[in-house]
Amino acid sequence: MRRYSTKSGDDLRLGSAPVLSKDDAARGEPLQEALAVLNERLRHVSVTVRDLAARLTFAEDNISDILRRLAVIEERLSQTATKAWVLGCAVTLLLAMLTGTLGGVWWMLQQYLGPMLRASAG
Repeated sequence: MRRYSTKSGDDLRLGSAPVLSKDDAARGEPLQEALAVLNERLRHVSVTVRDLAARLTFAEDNISDILRRLAVIEERLSQTATKAWVLGCAVTLLLAMLTGTLGGVWWMLQQYLGPMLRASAG
């Protein structure tokens, strides 16, 4: 009995007929050959399923890590509104202080420089 090879892609398609030669039928070994073919196909499928299971485990690990990171980002974004409100209040307070300071300096300049400018003009 010759060994079944998975190297050719033709015989691994679903529904393909087992590869049997006329010599096998003459020797009376078509059933063993068909069982060998099915056994190789089953091994091929089981290896593929194991590979898919490993990939799925890896994907599940990645998804759990992504979900954890997403929860951290969501928590940080929930605090952003509070931080923006505090920052807005601080900016408003600084603008008010700057306006008051500049207004005071302008008033002092008018009080001290106004009489000097009027005296020099007239």
